[in-house]
Formats: sequence, C-alpha cells, structure tokens
Amino acid sequence: MTNLLRTLVFDSKVSLTLADTTETVAEAIKLHKLSRSSALVLGKTLSAMTFMSACLKEETGEISLSVKSDGEGGDIGVSGNKKLFLRGYIAQPDASERADEKQVFGKTGSLTIVRDDGYSRPFVGACALPEIGGVDEAFEEYYRISEQLPTYMKTAVEFDGEGKLVFAGAAVLQPLPFADENTLKKTRETSLETLLDAVKEKGVEACAETYFAPDKTVWETRESLYKCNCSREYLTRVLVTLGKEQMHRIIEEDGAVRVHCHYCNKDYQFTEEDEKRIFP
Repeated sequence: MTNLLRTLVFDSKVSLTLADTTETVAEAIKLHKLSRSSALVLGKTLSAMTFMSACLKEETGEISLSVKSDGEGGDIGVSGNKKLFLRGYIAQPDASERADEKQVFGKTGSLTIVRDDGYSRPFVGACALPEIGGVDEAFEEYYRISEQLPTYMKTAVEFDGEGKLVFAGAAVLQPLPFADENTLKKTRETSLETLLDAVKEKGVEACAETYFAPDKTVWETRESLYKCNCSREYLTRVLVTLGKEQMHRIIEEDGAVRVHCHYCNKDYQFTEEDEKRIFP
C-alpha cells in the first residue's frame, strides 16, 4: 500500500514529504504493549524517522536515532533503511497516561543521528533537545544545527475515545538551497496540520494534488512498514563472531546464551546443542 509520497512544490523549490504511518505505529504499539503516552512519543519519532529514511540516497542506506533524556519514557531508539523498514523502542513502554509529550520525551537531553549512505564513513550529527516543544521541534533543531537545512515538520499520533490508534503520519516541507525569500515565506505559512488532516482523510497523493501544483516529474510513492531485521539466523552469525570459547563459557555459567531484541521485543535462546551445531 502506498503510504509515503515525495515530490517538489512551490515551483520545484521545496521538497514535500507526506507519510501515513498508522500501520507502522500500530505494529509498534502491539509489539511493545505501549501506553497511550509512550505510543504518542515513539509513534511521532517513528513517523519522523520514516521521512529521514526516505531521504537516504543509496539502496544500502541505513539511519538510526538515539534519544537520551530525562523524560519519563527513558531512552528511545529508532532505525530505518532505504527500503522504508522501520523499527524502534522506548525504554519505558508504560509511561503514565497522565504524562504529556514533553514529560515523556524529555526536557533535557540529546538527539543523535547516525546516517550511512553507503559511502566510506557514516555521518553522525547531534543536537540538544530544545527547551520548548517535543518530538517535532527536536527534529527541526537537529536539521538546523547539524545539517543547516531549514526544515518544517509536523507529526501526528491520534487516538479515539477508547485509546485506540486511529491515525499517525508526518508532513515535512524542506526548502532547497536556491529557494528565494518569497518561497520561504510561503513554506512557513503552510499549515502542516491541515496537510496531515488531508492525509488522514484522502491519502498522501490526493493531499498533495489538493493543496499544491506538484512537480510530477519528481513524484515518488512508496510503502513504509514496521519490520525488524533480527532473526535466529542473523544472531547465529553474530555468535560465530563471538567465538566458540566465549559462547561455551556463557552457556556453562548461565545455561544458555540469551538475547533480547529491543526493537521487536523477542527473546532468543541458544543452548549447548546450538553451540555444537554452530561450532561442529
């Protein structure tokens, strides 16, 4: 299902990204059994990282985020790739329902991005969490400080009266370097909240066609989803690098090698029989 669109608007001087991330966030809520407040913060972060993943240039590109803060939610981690496979976690999935976004996300701390576009070395950027605002403002601050790109972002995670997720999404306008002052003014005045309402009602393509005269020569539609890349086979390859002696020592001391994946909340166990199979 197409749920992400990238195109150019305002005479091809501004990049527009629209994403319906409802299914991605719903999967995160199910996997991590998130409270409403934790779902709000992790959902908005996943939505913002869906945009950042869509900006990766190479097919092998990957990007990851780490938030360290004093928020009730604790540490947050999200990873994505060029295929738009997203995964994430929040250290405290059961943050108080009474806590607002800023209380869960944090007032003091840092946001760090590691982006690997497949070149010789990954790019690492970071910023302090802004004093005012929450997830959206933190990402805008990151772009301002670390990439010197004016970026206007709005994410949404909405629930019904019973606390069930009904919509999640992201709308981002990012002026290109040659955008003139009039274009920048139009960008600032565009209501991202209105765009998200239209995405919820009509979908990403209809929203863009309703509110803009988009450049159809640049019209990229894709599907994003929550997908963890962990597996028993993948972890077996990791254990090979651990070495036979160290794996044997762990099994002798603990009875098994136990691995927990924070992203999909799965537990893996490797016993003496697995050791013999891995190291015949």
